[in-house]
Amino acid sequence: MVLDGLDLTLEPGTCTWVGGRNGVGKTTMLRVAAGLIEPDEGRVEVWGVTPAQNRVRYQRLVSFLPAGDRGLYARLTVRRQLEFWARIAMVPLAAFGDTIEQAIDAFDLRELADRRVDRMSMGQRQRLRIAMTFLPKPEVVLLDEPLTSLDAEGGALIRSAIDEVLGRDGAVLWCSPSGEHVDMRFDVRWMIEDGRLVTP
Repeated sequence: MVLDGLDLTLEPGTCTWVGGRNGVGKTTMLRVAAGLIEPDEGRVEVWGVTPAQNRVRYQRLVSFLPAGDRGLYARLTVRRQLEFWARIAMVPLAAFGDTIEQAIDAFDLRELADRRVDRMSMGQRQRLRIAMTFLPKPEVVLLDEPLTSLDAEGGALIRSAIDEVLGRDGAVLWCSPSGEHVDMRFDVRWMIEDGRLVTP
């Protein structure tokens, strides 16, 4: 779906929801915001940094959870997967070990830390993917259907992680189908229709 002059600002300390039916452009919007797709017109920036100007700096500021079961390596354990991702996310060496342990505890993965990804349930994999997303303590978090396969406990864990981001004046963009029930307080709500943002 082509986005048509979409203009969205995420204010510090806010959680924004964008909904819409499948195929309207929610994932495209997130991929543009993550710096994975270059827009034909306009620009995307965080604290004045754009992907074109400084991709490394931008990737340190923004973390993206894509929909589906992507980004996991079947033969890695939970701990090894987090360690691998911490290197990709350029977590400073001085904080490397503590960052991994904090992510394991924050998403209740301690008992699964030495389990291989291919021996985990879909809900456990989703918790791991979310832990990877929040692990580098980004300024902006982009979430594409984050509740997929999560139980109530997993939903509570992601709400707690979001509260931590908002508490340090970060921003969260949450995208999900308009009919999905989300037990989450959003500061701003939008829908995408015909490639544009509209009030729900």
